[in-house]
Amino acid sequence: MLPAMPLSLADVLAVDALARARPEVVVGADLLDRPVRWVHTSELAEAAYLLRGGELLLTTGLGLGGRGAVGEAAYVAALADRGVAALALELGWTFTEPPDGLVEACRQHGLPLVVLREIVPFVEITEQVQTALLEDAQAGTRRDRDVRQLLSDALLDGAGPAELTTLMAELAGAPVTVTTADGALVASAGLDGAGSRRRGRPVVRRDVVLLERHWGQVAVLSPARADDPTAGSVCSFGAEALGLALLRSAAGGDLVHRRHQLLTDLTERRWRTPGELVSRARVLGLPFTAEGRYVVLVVTELGPVDTDGVVRAVTGALAPGSALAADVDGEVVAVVRTSAATTAARAVLAAVDRLATGVPASARVVAGPVVGRLDEADRSLAAARRALELSPERLVSAGTMTAQLLLSGLRTEPLAEQVVREEIGRLVEHDAAHGSDLVRTLAVYLAHSSSKVRTSEALRLRRQTVHGRLQKIEELIGDVHAASRHTALVVALALRDLPG
Repeated sequence: MLPAMPLSLADVLAVDALARARPEVVVGADLLDRPVRWVHTSELAEAAYLLRGGELLLTTGLGLGGRGAVGEAAYVAALADRGVAALALELGWTFTEPPDGLVEACRQHGLPLVVLREIVPFVEITEQVQTALLEDAQAGTRRDRDVRQLLSDALLDGAGPAELTTLMAELAGAPVTVTTADGALVASAGLDGAGSRRRGRPVVRRDVVLLERHWGQVAVLSPARADDPTAGSVCSFGAEALGLALLRSAAGGDLVHRRHQLLTDLTERRWRTPGELVSRARVLGLPFTAEGRYVVLVVTELGPVDTDGVVRAVTGALAPGSALAADVDGEVVAVVRTSAATTAARAVLAAVDRLATGVPASARVVAGPVVGRLDEADRSLAAARRALELSPERLVSAGTMTAQLLLSGLRTEPLAEQVVREEIGRLVEHDAAHGSDLVRTLAVYLAHSSSKVRTSEALRLRRQTVHGRLQKIEELIGDVHAASRHTALVVALALRDLPG
């Protein structure tokens, strides 16, 4: 059984030699839980300067004789300033009763005053108290050793953060929580049925460090007490064990499984709360938050490249701790914390291309639109997959294809075919019959704000050629400059360019 508290003033007063001295607490009956570090005897009026704090000072009052209330007040003030645990005055040698000035000064400074009404040699008292204190210190060493051993054994048995938290709560006899640096709850044990909504007050906290970075905190909650050494040991050694468990998760053989499971659950919406996603990501060393800027990247058509190498290339190409990547059915999917979707996709494509040594680079990378919450990653992934079908390019950004994505679901509808036929049907027929390029010319012209100069530059044609094509276009389908016509033409051109 682990001892719960260090020796208190009450414990020391119960030691046999002191108990035989018939101790009477004159001041500080409410301070008997004050810890005692050591016991010291001195008759000097300047005894405070020999002390370090936490002592029970034994005296007969010889150094106080004749000093009066002012001297007694100065004596007590110096002891209190040093942090002395209590003053024990043996009656019969100098005083038959404690002087009023001494009592009042102890009361003002919150220093417990104990009078000893029977004479017991101080040497006998000090021997017994010091022995009890040393035994308590040894018990503390054993306690620390036992706590460390139990946590180490659990680690060796494969315990993760949840199992370690449960063990810590059992050792501390109080609730324990593990939270990330931004306060997200990762694990808890010993809480009541209401869970985190009714947590106790943290009384002892320790930082959890992962790879020399502050990862989060472990806390022992009330009803534990801040001066309970068991709570301190559990918190300190528990923080070390958690750091090792997290490091094992981040570098061990189970990383691939955990990473894949989290990514799958995230993109398929198999989770209960956004906080659960954040907690699981933090266990993998990813500083994700529920709200933020996230984008999903899909790396596909990998060819002969090893997918595990692609996963490493993806995470290595992006900012440390910003990407959750895994192999999903032969593709690599990554949830990335960034607002620069195209930049991230370009960096990933370059990194993957470097893996294709000796073979033509074939990989394609598509970036979904940026979303504002981690739990919306599935929406970014769905848009990325649709964009991949709509574009043959190796680098695709769904964020620049909003119109195409909206229209893709309408491509096979009768209304879509009617719009294409009515708006640009005659141009399509003319191109097919004469090998002309009127449809493309119109699309480039509208995309460049109906500027003939810019259209000429984009098509690398003389202005007269572009002018002639535009005249032919208007002969076939009418005025293309009317505001009411512009949107219909853009939609018809986009529908025609959609695959399927």
